[in-house]
Amino acid sequence: MKNEMDEKGLAVGDVESVKERVHPLVMELTSKRCPKDGLEGKFSVFHGSAVGLLFGKAGPAQYADEIVTDSNVIELRDRIQAEADERLRTDEVVVEVELKGGEKLSKHVEHAIGSLEVPMSDEQLEEKFVDQCELVLGREEAEEVSEAAWKIGEVEDAVEIIKRL
Repeated sequence: MKNEMDEKGLAVGDVESVKERVHPLVMELTSKRCPKDGLEGKFSVFHGSAVGLLFGKAGPAQYADEIVTDSNVIELRDRIQAEADERLRTDEVVVEVELKGGEKLSKHVEHAIGSLEVPMSDEQLEEKFVDQCELVLGREEAEEVSEAAWKIGEVEDAVEIIKRL
């Protein structure tokens, strides 16, 4: 949804409300409305949706305490509603964004990226790997380890790659 908004020159400040329909299990596991820190943020479909709209992704950096407690994130999170829809699959969502001018944008994600039906591309895998490692290794080292991991079949001893982790 962020890409569509960016293409139209829209910002999260233009959003009046967000309504999501998700599988009941999503609500059972992640219905934390007001997370207080990064750990609680991981159990909040509202936080995940807010950072997705703000940053275009919801990786480890977007679940840091300072992001979860950021006033801009909280303000957007408060405009998001989610409801269970038992007709949906566990990796399916229907999102409707209502803009302040009344226009509505909608998106139906039949299967999440990374599912069997929508596998991640090599580029997406690499980006996710670097995002996951960056907070510990730093971006440059994470990118180097990622590059080495892609060549694991060419090395005589994988210990050299493992040592870098």
